[in-house]
Amino acid sequence: MSKENKTKYHVRKRYFLNRDLDMTAFIVGIVEDTREVPVENEDGWKWGTIELMLSDCSRKICFSFNLNDSESRKDSLYKIRRIAEVVNDVKKAIEIECKSISKRRPPKKTEENNG
Repeated sequence: MSKENKTKYHVRKRYFLNRDLDMTAFIVGIVEDTREVPVENEDGWKWGTIELMLSDCSRKICFSFNLNDSESRKDSLYKIRRIAEVVNDVKKAIEIECKSISKRRPPKKTEENNG
């Protein structure tokens, strides 16, 4: 296969989300690069592969991003920006909680607490 016909990607990543590989949570992100697809190949650049999939070991969700017309592109950008905003806000909050919890010391057990 020649390099000219090889599909290119902006993003093509798949990660497990747990350090324990027996846990199967994962994320997949794929965005095909259609910049070099000829204008004549309208289906090739209108319908490039775009995939965002998340799984938590038992459930899976796939987000669709349609770029085939101006309104769909606006909707897709709106959707991914909102997802990114919430994910980043949750990440920051978890970092704050981890730091706060790491500083805490459990109360010492006394005779009264032992019942």
